[in-house]
Amino acid sequence: MRTVAIGEVTVGATPLLVATSLADNVDRMLEGVQRARSAGADIVELRIDRLADSKAVEELVQRAGVPHIVACRTPQFGGFFPGTEEERIERLQAAVHAGATAVDIEFFTEPELRSQLLRSAREHNVPALIGYENMKETPSHGDLTQGLHDVAALEPDLIKLAVRALSYRDLLTVLNVALDARSFLNVPFAAIALGAHGAPSRPMACILGASFTYCAVEPGTVPGQLTIQETRNLIDLISEQRWTCSSN
Repeated sequence: MRTVAIGEVTVGATPLLVATSLADNVDRMLEGVQRARSAGADIVELRIDRLADSKAVEELVQRAGVPHIVACRTPQFGGFFPGTEEERIERLQAAVHAGATAVDIEFFTEPELRSQLLRSAREHNVPALIGYENMKETPSHGDLTQGLHDVAALEPDLIKLAVRALSYRDLLTVLNVALDARSFLNVPFAAIALGAHGAPSRPMACILGASFTYCAVEPGTVPGQLTIQETRNLIDLISEQRWTCSSN
């Protein structure tokens, strides 16, 4: 698996933790960035859903000063952006042009708009993350595997799988996909089971081969989302290295 540079950090060597900043103006977004970094986040997801316009997006990116992934989500994917798909892609394009350290593109974006943003990211040497997401349920192992193959065919720099877990069986499906993905994905990936049943997926997927996961700055922010410190502690606690005894 190759590594990818997002600002000053390298994704793909050891598990990295991402925390989100989401607010309705640039100053509050930057406050969220600082809280995330102070809590130990390696990368900050800049959710630009609620910002007023592309000018605010450009200002945020230029002032962020930390490794970040810019994302803009509609209600369909758990976000707040009220505009059209064309307007959403325009916001993300503004982030790319302003020098974002990475940009998040949903796989289910209209193909021409998705290709347009991917081309722009490549032209500006901005790593592109493509997310395969389902906010309602966990598809079958076969469907998720095929979905990841479809995402990989677009040649992104990073991949994120995020699906809603309605049971612990769904959690196990996501973890099995994460384990298998090591054999066919050649870029860093995240595998997340959303919701309360999916909480263990965040540290466990990193043990099974995922390169990064998403965490909360404060407890109780999102159901199933562990804090940065909780996630880091659990990864350390269950890592193979901790329990591998040296033979003397």
